[in-house]
Amino acid sequence: MFIKWMGYVSFKIFAYDLSDIMNKLRNSGFAVHNLRVSEGKYAVGEISWYDFDELKALVNSCSAQLEAANKKGLAFKIMDYKKRFGIALGTVLAAAMVFYFSNTVLTIEVYGNESMSDAGVISVMNDYGISIGKFIPSLDLRDCERRIITAFDEFSWIGIRSSGCRILVEVSERTEKPEMVATAVPCNIISAKDAQIVEIRNVYMGMLVPMLYDGVKKGDLLISGTVDGKLDHDYYVHAMGEIIGRYEEKATFFQPYNDTVINYSDEFTRKSLYLFGLRIPLYLNDKTDGGCEYSESLSYLSFFKLKLPLGIVFSEIKPYTEDEIVYDREQVLAILDEKTENYEQNFYNGKNLSVIDKKTEYTEKNNGIEVTVTYTIEGNIGVTQEIMAKY
Repeated sequence: MFIKWMGYVSFKIFAYDLSDIMNKLRNSGFAVHNLRVSEGKYAVGEISWYDFDELKALVNSCSAQLEAANKKGLAFKIMDYKKRFGIALGTVLAAAMVFYFSNTVLTIEVYGNESMSDAGVISVMNDYGISIGKFIPSLDLRDCERRIITAFDEFSWIGIRSSGCRILVEVSERTEKPEMVATAVPCNIISAKDAQIVEIRNVYMGMLVPMLYDGVKKGDLLISGTVDGKLDHDYYVHAMGEIIGRYEEKATFFQPYNDTVINYSDEFTRKSLYLFGLRIPLYLNDKTDGGCEYSESLSYLSFFKLKLPLGIVFSEIKPYTEDEIVYDREQVLAILDEKTENYEQNFYNGKNLSVIDKKTEYTEKNNGIEVTVTYTIEGNIGVTQEIMAKY
C-alpha cells in the first residue's frame, strides 16, 4: 500500500511473455496497484516511488522493457529542486533565524511602574545580566527577580517571565503610608520665629499662653498641652491651633561686574543605528567646540506590532560656550532685581506666607554690588513639640 501524495509512478512493461512478468510482479512483495494487461501488448500499473528501482531491476532480469509513463507526488517535487542551492540555503537560514529570534531577547517590556521610568528599570536589569541580545535559556530569571527587588525600595513585588522573544517585567509598587497626625500624643505648640502675634486662629485643643499682639521669641510656648484640672491635678492634650505672627527675614545677593555667561549655539540632531544594544553612528563629525547639553530619544522599528531591537537614536545636541562679560552698574542692578524676584517666587509664593513689606539696601563692593533685602512676613509660626509626660 502507498500514499499517492507522497509520490508514485505509472509504468508500462513490454515483454515477449507478459504472463511470466505478471506472475513475477504479483509475487515480488512490493505494492503494485492497478496491474493489468492492456490490449494484449503490454502491462500497466502504478508503484510507489521508493519501490520503482526494485521494479526496474526485476524487469531487467526478465529481458523486458520498462517505461515510466507518469511521475507524480511530493517526492518528485522535492527532487526537482534538489539542485537549487539557493532554496536549500534559504530554508536553512530561515530555520536558523526562527530558532535564534525565538530564543534571544529582542525587547524588554515593563508593566505596573509609575514612580520609575521603563528606562530606569531596564538599566538595572542590564546590570544583572538581562539585556537585549541575551540567550533566553541561559538567563536565571528567578535569581534576577530576587536581586532586583532589593535594588528598588519603591517595589514590593516583581515578576519576570519570557514570552517568545520578549522579556515581560511586572512590578507592584509600595503604597506610601499617609502622614498621620498622632492626636493622642501630648504636645505643645511653640514659636519657630522671633515674632509679634497678629492673629490667633482655630485653637482647638490646649491652653493659649500669649495674647494677641504680644511679642514672642523662638522656642517660646504658644499653646500649652498641659491643662489645669478642676480636681487639683493636670492632664495632657495634643495642642492644636494656628498662631499667625509677623517677623522679619533677610536675604543677601551679590552680582560681580565681571562674570561668566553661557551662550548657546543652534541646536542640531545626530542619528545612530541601534542594533541589539549597539550604537552605530550615522554621522562623520563627532566633535563639538566647548560644552553642550545633550538629550536623546530612541525610535524602535516594529514588525506586526512586535517591537524589534532595531531602531534609530535621535540625539539632540545644544552646544554652548562660556564667555567672560563685563556689566555696567545699571545692568548689575537689573540682574540683582531679577535674583530677588526669583527668590520671592521660590520661598514665599504659595507657602501660605504674606510679604507685608520689604526694604532693600545696596552696598558697593570693589568687584560688584551686594543687595540685602529685609522682608516683613506674616504666617503661621507654630510648630509642635512633644510633651514627655509621666502618668
